[in-house]
Amino acid sequence: MYIVNTSFMVEPPVHERWYDLFANKFMPYLREAGFGGDDAQGQRRIVFTRVLTDNGDPHYTYSLQVEVPDTAEYRRFMQDVMGEYSSIAGPLFGEQALHFTSLLKKIDI
Repeated sequence: MYIVNTSFMVEPPVHERWYDLFANKFMPYLREAGFGGDDAQGQRRIVFTRVLTDNGDPHYTYSLQVEVPDTAEYRRFMQDVMGEYSSIAGPLFGEQALHFTSLLKKIDI
């Protein structure tokens, strides 16, 4: 099992518009693309959090974690979901809303 972790750094002047787009357009698209819901054990397969810091940075930072079963689904997530996000958010927000994605391998200990 893998976790796709995408971090978003959003500047205050565009935060409200970015958040509205993310919550009302991107998250429904993510679920429609087949990512999300609960797994067989009732565990969430999507976690969205705000990263809290005490270093005084003026921007907002969020983390989206999506569980995927294999690297093929990771590639589909990157092409379909993040490709769609980038094609919409890039022109609207430019460098005021940046993101990067990491692939994490779940390890049971």
